[in-house]
Amino acid sequence: MDPQTIAEYLAFGLFGGVIGGLLGVGGSIGIIPLATIFISPDKQQLQGAAMITNLVVAATAYRRYSRAGQIEWTYARRILPAALVFVLVGVAVSTQVDAGGFRVMFAVFLAAIAIREFMLLAGGHEHAEEHARELTAARGGGIGFTMGFLSGLLGIGGGVVGIPLMRAWARIPMKRAVITSICTMVPLTLVGATLKSITLWNTPLEGGGTALWPTLVIAACLAPTAIAGSWLGASINVRVTGKAVRWVLALYLPLAAVWMAWPVIARWLAGNTH
Repeated sequence: MDPQTIAEYLAFGLFGGVIGGLLGVGGSIGIIPLATIFISPDKQQLQGAAMITNLVVAATAYRRYSRAGQIEWTYARRILPAALVFVLVGVAVSTQVDAGGFRVMFAVFLAAIAIREFMLLAGGHEHAEEHARELTAARGGGIGFTMGFLSGLLGIGGGVVGIPLMRAWARIPMKRAVITSICTMVPLTLVGATLKSITLWNTPLEGGGTALWPTLVIAACLAPTAIAGSWLGASINVRVTGKAVRWVLALYLPLAAVWMAWPVIARWLAGNTH
């Protein structure tokens, strides 16, 4: 890997880490689109590296929030079982199908959530703790299914979809949703990254070896700055208001939607220019 590519991965890791630590969404929602556009590595290797990076981002943010005395597992316990089951399904599906359709649906979902957040912000509305709904087994399972499946399928942390669902289905305040997402993602990303690494270890390359080694090289380039960025993002979160975090989320979601759909859009544009 040449020095320019290493520098780019370091920059992507920093950006993904800050976003992941601040919003509780995992680092790959920033890393994967940037790496796809500017470097275009093998999709499966990039997803594997991003899933490993999600683990270090979530673990770093968890430690920072724990030091601030903000960690609590009340909601995460109800989300995690389904998430752990369906991340296995998502990883299995990711090796067999083109995820283009899922990317488009995911992008539309992110855009819709962004509109909802902007409307809530414009109306000055935020869910108070006393107005939070009970996170029933059905709601927790639905959130866990969505987080786990998309995490395994697309290599994302899961929080970018989990947090909006927590807020919409259970009226959980923003900062508590971030903490719940981080708690859920630590074991979720550990399981997902491990299974993805096993599948890549069993994927031979034409020149010899397996796809796991280049995946680990990419992850090694992403991880150092992702750790630093995650600590910084989590530190910012504990010092600012929930409304400020909501504004960052609302502004970031449309960008994430475009980035997530970009591979599909690029193929469509290429097909219409010939």
